[in-house]
Amino acid sequence: MVDVRDVAEAAAISLTEEGHEGKTYDQVSSDMLTGPDAAATWSKLLGKEITYAGHGNFDNFEAQLRKTGNPLRETGTPMNTRPSWLAHDLRLMFEGFVERGFRKTEDQTARFAALLGHQPRTYSSYAEELATEWAA
Repeated sequence: MVDVRDVAEAAAISLTEEGHEGKTYDQVSSDMLTGPDAAATWSKLLGKEITYAGHGNFDNFEAQLRKTGNPLRETGTPMNTRPSWLAHDLRLMFEGFVERGFRKTEDQTARFAALLGHQPRTYSSYAEELATEWAA
């Protein structure tokens, strides 16, 4: 998970400062997050047990996408105008995330941190900020 503030900051820096022409930056977090990790974070912050329920049925996910259309459609474009193969491709993409997770290297993290001028924000720091706002 990459904090949207880091995404925005990276975009602003790379678009407004010199030296970024032709370069690419992998936007990564400094930690890796799993469903059980996210549940444990919220359990700690909220003081009650939060459990990770796992992932849904990918057969149903693909069937629903084929039935309702592409969730990534452009505004004003009828849902049924997207190719049906997209439902299968999205299913494979999400299955891959579940089976293999997201990967990053220390080099990617260091390069992204150098661009930002600070370590990328973590999911737990985001959750802590949000829980504090909720409590206020």
